[in-house]
Amino acid sequence: MQTIHYPVKGRTMQETFTQEMLNRLTAQLELWMQGPGVVGALQLHACWGKTSVLGKRYQGQTVSQYRDWIEGAMALYDATGNPKWRRMAGEFVANVLFLQEPDGGFRHASAEFEPTYLTKQSCPIHQCSPLLALMDYDGWQHADGDLKAMIRPAIDRHWAWFHDFFWKIGNGGHRPLPHPGWCGVTNQDLVVVAALSAYGRRYGDWSRFEQFGKPALEAYLAPDHYYEAMGLFERGDGVNFAERTSYYTIIVDMLHRIAADTGDDRLIAIADNVCRHWFDAAYTAPDGLTHLAWGAKTDGTDKSRVTGWVQTPVTFAAYPKIIQFLEDYLTRHPNAEHRAIWEQLQETLCAYIYADGLRPLALWPADPILSIVSSPDREGLWTFLIRYLDEAVQNPQPVSLPCIHRVKGNCTWKQKGKLWAIEKEGERVYGGYTPLAYGVTHGPEEAPAVGDFAELEACDVLEILPD
Repeated sequence: MQTIHYPVKGRTMQETFTQEMLNRLTAQLELWMQGPGVVGALQLHACWGKTSVLGKRYQGQTVSQYRDWIEGAMALYDATGNPKWRRMAGEFVANVLFLQEPDGGFRHASAEFEPTYLTKQSCPIHQCSPLLALMDYDGWQHADGDLKAMIRPAIDRHWAWFHDFFWKIGNGGHRPLPHPGWCGVTNQDLVVVAALSAYGRRYGDWSRFEQFGKPALEAYLAPDHYYEAMGLFERGDGVNFAERTSYYTIIVDMLHRIAADTGDDRLIAIADNVCRHWFDAAYTAPDGLTHLAWGAKTDGTDKSRVTGWVQTPVTFAAYPKIIQFLEDYLTRHPNAEHRAIWEQLQETLCAYIYADGLRPLALWPADPILSIVSSPDREGLWTFLIRYLDEAVQNPQPVSLPCIHRVKGNCTWKQKGKLWAIEKEGERVYGGYTPLAYGVTHGPEEAPAVGDFAELEACDVLEILPD
């Protein structure tokens, strides 16, 4: 048995983000396949510490995760020519279309609040992220013609429902919304704007963007939402509550997408300003490595400076995308001090890559489950690795993943193949069989749908995280 204590300092990107890691990540993805184009997962939320899906026995899909899976499958086909990945991309798209309800909205569109079967039990980001995926697929040269023909009509039906239900609906802090927008949360409404600009560029109809998307965009770029001096945005569902550090991956991504669609170059400058101020969140954590704080504290009236930082929980799952965006930023805006922090963040990411190819969702969370589980996620580690390997990508090969025991304090994650368990104080509290959407068991006596939890006791790799 191999024992690994985290963090493993001194690892480099070149020796960590390898074809072997891609093989392992792909194997994990395939372990959680629950049907053609259907990927299950433990739908946990690193930033807000949500683990309620475990209590609901749910380990199935949520529709917003498919943007990353579709992008990754298309990239693998482009790189390898293996028809498996073209077929998989199409299956993902077919499943997204299958998840559209007769009213036009998507079911299973609530992420950490799954399972949800009613379209109104949702929010704009989870309704509109799939639209971006569908339009990206529609523009892919290898897309299936029958699926392509279904995409625009599906988006039109979705808009008819979505706009009617969500326009200015607001949120718990502001209802109804006093300005153009949908739920009033900056990162979420920018996804809607990006979906409208993508529709304009893809299909040549800019009417929705001009009438609704552009006014909403201008509202979020106004001084009461965008704090230029700090490079932060007001989140919008509270009072004096800036978007948390991890959510700027969404904001930067959407600003770049909208700029590419519309030619609005000021959005690139705003995205660059956000990237520049990401470095303000950097600090040395108790593990001796550079991390990014959970979020900024700001003055209620003076939006020219950050007054402090809430350091934990560290939303570690966002690091790959942050590193990717910062690399692009530094390519265009070289800065030695910033580059040093970026390199340190890469070392931090590598230091916590697990033996199965995955990494923590969060570090120093209130619930240690968020540090130890292995599950497909919506944060794009698979696509980040494919993009990182670039021309060196080879067709992922089948691998046998080791039996993992991962320990943090009194909490242990165990996984071997399609079986997993979470133990506290040495007693199983949750378990699961990955191909089954409702395959989560409760307590030490309940057996899995297939197999025996005793199979998890032959540990190959013991991984230990710091308290």
